Amino acid sequence: MIAVFRNRNFSLLWAAGLISMTGNWMLIVALPFYVYDLTGSALATSGLLMAMIIPGLLFSSVAGVFVDRWDRRRTMIVVSLLQALIIPVLLLVKSPEMVWLVYVVAFIEAALGRFFMPAENALLPNLVGEEMLVPANSLNALNDNLARIIGPAIGGVLLGLSGFTSVILFDAASYVVAALLILLIAAPAVVKKTAESQTVSQAREKFAEVWRELVDGLKLVGANRVLTATFIVAGIAMLGDAILSAVLVVFVKDDMALSAVEFGWMMTARGLGGLIGALIIAQFGRKFAISSLVTGGLILSGIIILAVVTFPSLVVVLVLLVVAGLPLMAWIVSLQTIFQQATSDEYRGRIFGTFGTVSALLMIFGAALGGGATDFLGATVLITAAAIITIIAGVLSLLLMTQPVKKMELAMAAEVGDL
Repeated sequence: MIAVFRNRNFSLLWAAGLISMTGNWMLIVALPFYVYDLTGSALATSGLLMAMIIPGLLFSSVAGVFVDRWDRRRTMIVVSLLQALIIPVLLLVKSPEMVWLVYVVAFIEAALGRFFMPAENALLPNLVGEEMLVPANSLNALNDNLARIIGPAIGGVLLGLSGFTSVILFDAASYVVAALLILLIAAPAVVKKTAESQTVSQAREKFAEVWRELVDGLKLVGANRVLTATFIVAGIAMLGDAILSAVLVVFVKDDMALSAVEFGWMMTARGLGGLIGALIIAQFGRKFAISSLVTGGLILSGIIILAVVTFPSLVVVLVLLVVAGLPLMAWIVSLQTIFQQATSDEYRGRIFGTFGTVSALLMIFGAALGGGATDFLGATVLITAAAIITIIAGVLSLLLMTQPVKKMELAMAAEVGDL
């Protein structure tokens, strides 16, 4: 795997991605804390989460249409520079009346990121040989986990010790450095020659297709008992996670009386736990029934969230967040695997696309619900509710998924035996 780094172009792309995502995670930690400090409103803070989610819902499918027709290296450079230009606009936000500008900047920055990711993934095969594609993709995926660990810690420390301005300048600088590294990549331009009007027309068709595929995907889900059960369980779990994400900053600041520095440590612990959990599940997950991993993972995740509320001590919470990575990865990876196993190859993309759209809608709803209710009920009540919702999802997985998934696995084993 290390041999891939001998490829200069890949090393530049990998470093650019790591630096860019680290800066992004710094902002993800610092910006909600800053908005809540400024407004004192959980709803205003959850609005930031919604502004970051909506671009994925709107642009994920159409971005690829343009990326396939533009020079990918140039696209990544332009996107990075535009992000570097838009982020400093946040420095104008000095009062609650200006918080709307935060939502605009967050929306634009996230929308631009939707063009960066497919361009990066599409460029990668042109930089490494076929024999190095798997390790290269693995190392590229590692970037996000490393950024989740490094970025929050730096963002929290900068916000706590140097103020919001330092975070913004550091994040903007990370995009500039990423653009410069990508500029040094020597890669042939791979551009599909298409008239601009035709490209725009195809993008419009793709946008409309998202909703058609959503309806078609839901029909497929309704006709498959395993998929129906999995969608119900996953949807409830995502709703609980959305509520938790929307009110976590409020809980840390008001109920735990902690600063942005400690919040950064908590997000780092969460990222570290996710990395460790993924490695453990990859190594030992096959020893357990997949439906048991979903049930156990969700119930344990809910219990750990309850423990965080019950014992709101920084040291205890840091340990719990690291430990939480294992059950979290257990149910996330297992649900993804069930989707893959329960769907024939020609429909998998549609099912994952449908789930992605449904998840985004649930995240938006959960963020709005959590943010709006927290101002009246308090963060502790809402996080407790998120924990209970997660446990309910685990219980439902036991009741709804165990037998259908077991039958599916037996059927698959019989097919393999026949072959």
